[in-house]
Formats: sequence, structure tokens, C-alpha cells
Amino acid sequence: QTKYALSSEVSLAVVGGIVEPYGEEPPDAAKREVYEELHVTCNSWTPLGRYRTDVNRGMGWIHPFLARDCKYGVFDDGSGEPSNADVGAHDMEKQNVQSMTLSEVKVSVMDQKFIEVQWSNTVALAMLHLMR
Repeated sequence: QTKYALSSEVSLAVVGGIVEPYGEEPPDAAKREVYEELHVTCNSWTPLGRYRTDVNRGMGWIHPFLARDCKYGVFDDGSGEPSNADVGAHDMEKQNVQSMTLSEVKVSVMDQKFIEVQWSNTVALAMLHLMR
């Protein structure tokens, strides 16, 4: 994925987004974002913690999750209507969905292919959880 603040660098990334301000909870936001960006629904969600993104300025929080048992499908947001969001429809950055084995992910983390710290932290936390 490219991001405007990464200049010309390309980075591997995790699915992410914001928790909508109208009362959405982090697990619901994670499920929505995974569907919007990948058109995937997952049956197992493990919270990996809650972390401040910028302690000096008191900015937002990151709520990483490990999603498992995933498949392409229709997302149920509770509205009774299926979501038809396109991958990255609301993002200005270019996204290319890439499937990787766990071994490839481990190598990519160690080779600093997840340039943004929140992405590398999320992947490292998920891998540590899988090692339990």
C-alpha cells in the first residue's frame, strides 16, 4: 500500500480504519473495515489490546484484532442491507491485496516491509498470539 506520508515508499499494510463516531465499537469497526477492504467476513476475532497512537499529543487509540476463519462473503452490518463497498473506495492511497503465508509474513516483519509502526506492531502482536 502507498500512503501520502510514505512519499515514494511502498509498504505492506494491515486492514485498518477508524471507529465511526456514531457509537460504533472497535470490534464492529474491525469487521466492517475487513469487509470494506477485502470483501471478507471472519468468524473468529481476537482482540490484541488497546494502544495509544501518540502519547505526547494524546491522539487516538488503536484496537488491533487477529481475524481467523475468514471467507469471501456478504457483510451484515445490522441494517438488513448487504454492503457493497469496493476495496479502498474511501481511501486515496493505492491498495493491492496480497495473500501471504505465515512464513512470508514473519520474514516481511523481520525485513521491515511493514513500514508504519502501527502495522508492524499489529502483525507482531498477532504472530505472538499465534505462538501461544
